[in-house]
Amino acid sequence: MRLSFDCRYALALLLALAFAIRVIPLTYSHFWDEAVFLQDARVILEGHSTYDEFFERPPLLSIVYAGGLALWNNLYVANVMQGLVTALAVLFGFLYVRRSFGATAGFCAAFLLAFAPYFVKTSHELMTDMPAVALMLAAMWLFDMTGARAAFSAGVAYGLAVETRFTSIFLALYFLLEAGFAPERFRRLVWLGLGAAATLAPYLIWLKFRYGAFLYPFVMARRIVEEWTAPMPAQFYFQTVRGIFPPSLWALFAAAVVLLILTWARRGQSGDAAESVNGDPLKRQTSLLVWGLAFFLYMLSIPHKEMRYLLPLAIPVVAIGAAGFAALAAWFGRRPKGLQVAGALLAAFFLVADYGASFMKVVGPLEDRTELPEVRIARYLREHSTASDTLYAAHEFPVLAFYSQRRTVSLLPIQGEFDLRWRELMTQPGYFVYFLPNRIVEIHAVDPALKPDQEFLATHPEFVPVESFPTAIVYRYTPS
Repeated sequence: MRLSFDCRYALALLLALAFAIRVIPLTYSHFWDEAVFLQDARVILEGHSTYDEFFERPPLLSIVYAGGLALWNNLYVANVMQGLVTALAVLFGFLYVRRSFGATAGFCAAFLLAFAPYFVKTSHELMTDMPAVALMLAAMWLFDMTGARAAFSAGVAYGLAVETRFTSIFLALYFLLEAGFAPERFRRLVWLGLGAAATLAPYLIWLKFRYGAFLYPFVMARRIVEEWTAPMPAQFYFQTVRGIFPPSLWALFAAAVVLLILTWARRGQSGDAAESVNGDPLKRQTSLLVWGLAFFLYMLSIPHKEMRYLLPLAIPVVAIGAAGFAALAAWFGRRPKGLQVAGALLAAFFLVADYGASFMKVVGPLEDRTELPEVRIARYLREHSTASDTLYAAHEFPVLAFYSQRRTVSLLPIQGEFDLRWRELMTQPGYFVYFLPNRIVEIHAVDPALKPDQEFLATHPEFVPVESFPTAIVYRYTPS
């Protein structure tokens, strides 16, 4: 079904606004994870590494940044590229939900993905979470289309999602559920697998040559979140998942789930059955719900937890919630005028209360030149060190590496046996940055008492303090 001109215009306007609020403000300072992807992009562009994390991080987002920086050598290009990629989640969300549940649900899904405050926040950050959701939605939409070419393209999008965020591999369960509801789709699964294999093969071969194992970063990333970072209780996700979605979206989702259960019950009593998933929105919602629940349970099994790790849940919650909105809109459309007006006023209230803050970014400052403390330290090191110096740190080392452009070594991997191994790792002269423990805002290490500590530094003449900052002390390091 083709969209009318007015609908195409509305979608274009929605996408433009979504892009704008994801880019604004252009930011100069970036935190730990953002700096990693920027640093990896620099390594891709320059062909040599002062510091990188390809051994544990997926490569695609850094490749996207590198492509943008090759066209425009400016730090702000990362914000632009991030805005373009994450706005695709809005487009593919619309296409997928419209195909499954109709145009009304499609526009609702696009609006929710575009303006829900947490989606906007995570889309602005230079992180993999929302780009992976965009590619997952693209794969799901393409898998819905007929023909081997579309299924192969779905596999390509799925492979790219895995290369953006490793946990995207869990989307395979959704495709299996879809094929289970409609066995004629098993042939599409084969083409999807071929597309994914063709996309992942070059990356896996590169990993084999560089690290000696096809799945090296997959295994390493799992080890880091299980062994090297502090575990968190399961209730953390039960508490924080509420903050991902606005109250109005939770209400739509809950209403749709109740309606889903009631409809399944009526269908069981009548014995009716639909022939395909595409022609049966009920089965599609069930696939999404089962996949979302399974993903949530899987994330509970991982000891290290962060709120953004649950962002793929946006797919089932938004799609099912949008379907609930479409059903609710159809119900109000059959009611008397007075009830329709009341429904419109209620919708307007939630529109302002839940999503108004996102629109305010458009009228905010275009540029944010705020300099974070660790960025200021890195800039000092760039100005006072030489290209032959090496930087050492147990905290914020990706930020130091990116903004100083000096070779940087992380001391985090040897924390457990630091007293025995520090000399074998710290072989080159340079600088050590000691971050004051009481000024560290966030740390995920198993033991937050990082080494070397001040007692160690005071008793080893290799370390000489040269500059103090509110959050850290910089030491000149000369190996004996």
